[in-house]
Amino acid sequence: MKKTAILLIFIAFVGNAMSQSDTTFYYKNKEIKISEREGAMEVSIRSDSLTAEDKLYQGNYETGGEGFGNHFFYFSKFTKSKKKNKFRAHMNGLFAGFSNLASRDLSEIGTIKNAELKLSSFEIGLTAFGMNVQLSKKYGWLFFWGTGFKVQQYNADRNYAFVEQNNTTVQKHPELGILYSKSRLVQWYLHVPIMIEYQKKVSKRSIFYVQAGAELGLKLSSKSSVVYRNDFNKRVREKLGKGMNVNPLLVDAKVEIGFNDFGLYARYGFIDLFRKNRGPAVAPVAAGVIWHL
Repeated sequence: MKKTAILLIFIAFVGNAMSQSDTTFYYKNKEIKISEREGAMEVSIRSDSLTAEDKLYQGNYETGGEGFGNHFFYFSKFTKSKKKNKFRAHMNGLFAGFSNLASRDLSEIGTIKNAELKLSSFEIGLTAFGMNVQLSKKYGWLFFWGTGFKVQQYNADRNYAFVEQNNTTVQKHPELGILYSKSRLVQWYLHVPIMIEYQKKVSKRSIFYVQAGAELGLKLSSKSSVVYRNDFNKRVREKLGKGMNVNPLLVDAKVEIGFNDFGLYARYGFIDLFRKNRGPAVAPVAAGVIWHL
């Protein structure tokens, strides 16, 4: 009733306001002011404390012709409601997980000749930028792409190290008496996920989502290094090579599922990690968690 009464008073006085530059009147200890500024009518309600209903009738109205023209509201109540109905894709995020090298049919993971890896092999990355398009106004279908950086570290198993021999990357044991405390192949990538997402609100505060698509990776660097102790028990860090015949481009299939800002992902490489006939025929695979920022 209070809101209706204010609206009726506002309509009653608007005709008078059209012919005057400033009109002020009072209702229940509130000052209601109608002003005309360069063809635009400004309406405001002033009080020590304004309720959400009071704010409903603050606005900016274009004059011209008979009655009102277009009107533009700037209310938090309306704006907030509009944003709730707008879908936003899960794009930017910090992710970490286990990575490894597998046969094409996934029958072997981390046990392939010249690509034997520990389960401690991992990846970490950040998708820092992204753009999304809402594919459906009513349902939560979205398309998006993003860009960021990631690093993959493959930890060699059984005292092996990745070396380049006769233009081919293989794993090799060290000289007798040397035990590698660390033996790794590390790649840095610029990565670009291109995904389709479906999301659905399951409660007032919970959103379920699922994504599927491709993730491209452009290699920035790759190197093989080891750490061990020499005969004098001195810790030695040695770089064995760079480049390592790693393919400059990755194309992976990726799926992700989650609630709100947290999800689980899995990725499978369509392109072998190493160039053809320049290293073992292995596909990069990964699984981990992601926190969307």
